Amino acid sequence: MTPFPVRASEVVALTVAEFTCELDLTSSGSFEGVCRRFAEDANRALVWFIRFRALTAWCEKTDMARLEATYQRHACEVAASFALNDDWQFDAEPFRSAIESVTAARANVS
Repeated sequence: MTPFPVRASEVVALTVAEFTCELDLTSSGSFEGVCRRFAEDANRALVWFIRFRALTAWCEKTDMARLEATYQRHACEVAASFALNDDWQFDAEPFRSAIESVTAARANVS
């Protein structure tokens, strides 16, 4: 059972598959759908929503629509486990740096 996060620092990481499954950054997210996906663990559904809101807030500040699809996908992957700040958000510069590290690492593998 996932612990209930009282502070942002207590928001547990999700796997990339858990977070990105049926992820649609253009919608507000279906609470009902996420709860069905995590039917055995309501706190995990809550964690998904916290991470989703942090990611969409970062996207709004970054103008994600202008970024390449690969970069967008990497942002979603990083958001699954990236630490949240005290405002329950991702710190913009460290988050961007983490995405760029994933993008560079994947480019070197190809």
